[in-house]
Amino acid sequence: MDIKAKETPAAAELNWRNKSRRTYTPEQRLAMVRECEAPGVSVAEVAQRNRVNTNLLFKWKRQHERRQLPAPKPSGALVPVTVVRERKRRLKRTTRPRAKALTPAGAIEVELPGARIFLHGAVSEANLAIVLRALARR
Repeated sequence: MDIKAKETPAAAELNWRNKSRRTYTPEQRLAMVRECEAPGVSVAEVAQRNRVNTNLLFKWKRQHERRQLPAPKPSGALVPVTVVRERKRRLKRTTRPRAKALTPAGAIEVELPGARIFLHGAVSEANLAIVLRALARR
């Protein structure tokens, strides 16, 4: 009599080959590495809490020390914006009204700690995006 063990669904779930590999974002990796850097914190505790192999966490720490750990992507952080109405200038009676400029009028003011940027007139979106990305890296 030939007896063969049938693979049951429960046994298939225990097989590690059937499971997909977990992936961690650069933000998650950096958060775990920084958590390990705190004084009195065990790497094994952090690994256990985050369900990560301890050796993998040590590898990420070494990569971080060598600046090889992929950096998190900068988020498009929003900055507070205040819209201020421009005060109307009173014309003197002796002056003639001037012709309006052909470019659209407008002004953007960006205020940062230690810096204030004024953009007058038409501003291209591409140039503004470049300036804001540069300021976000500061």
